[in-house]
Amino acid sequence: MLKLCHSGLSTCSKQVRHCLKEKGVAYESNYIELWRYENLNPQYLKLNPNGVVPTLVHDGVPIINAFAINEYIDDAFAGPPLKPDDPKDRARMRHWTFMGDDVHQAIINLTYTANLKSLVDALSEEDKQTMIDHTPMPERRARWVRMSGEGYGEADINAALGKVSYTVAWLEKELANTGWLAGPRFSLADIYLLSNVHRIRELYPDQVDMVAFPRVNEWRDKLMARPAAKEAYAPGTDETPPRPAGKSVDGIFAETI
Repeated sequence: MLKLCHSGLSTCSKQVRHCLKEKGVAYESNYIELWRYENLNPQYLKLNPNGVVPTLVHDGVPIINAFAINEYIDDAFAGPPLKPDDPKDRARMRHWTFMGDDVHQAIINLTYTANLKSLVDALSEEDKQTMIDHTPMPERRARWVRMSGEGYGEADINAALGKVSYTVAWLEKELANTGWLAGPRFSLADIYLLSNVHRIRELYPDQVDMVAFPRVNEWRDKLMARPAAKEAYAPGTDETPPRPAGKSVDGIFAETI
């Protein structure tokens, strides 16, 4: 039995759904509504103590961290291999996942500022404190403290955009040598970075300008044309339902699993 606990179009959820669909692996979808904070429900925290999505549950055993999940999927199931055979290319694949994780942290701050700050402001002080008290990961708890107060200022946004610019420029240079990030074959590195580039395009399209970064855009378009990516990124499906109109901390106290 394979179950994926995920949340629609969150960056890491897209990565794992994309990987499962590339491998052709069937799974049960368990949608976790982040806008109701179901990821912080005690039942979910038994599976993922970090209180984040996604979590893959295989025969009752939870596997956490999107890249670790994707490596597990590639190792545990038949289907097209998603890790390079050459050890040097495999090292490149892991290098790019580390690069992707670094820029992902910057993207989280940009996403909070662009999409979440106004919704956090609408919460009562009691609900804000409830969120801070129930968030287990120190860095995410610190984000909640920051978002419940002054939020991220211009200097923070510029620092995050600096990481984005650095990563996109390196991508553009790397893609001049190969059609894919880890060598001549599509791999987990492409899956991982695609979700980050996709979010950057949503928030700050000028950071991946077509004229300045033609190879990045060509690579992105090639990836998004893959049937697995089309399914994983499609809005409005059972796996990516519309977001609720408002925010509520009720999901912390609800049964979700």
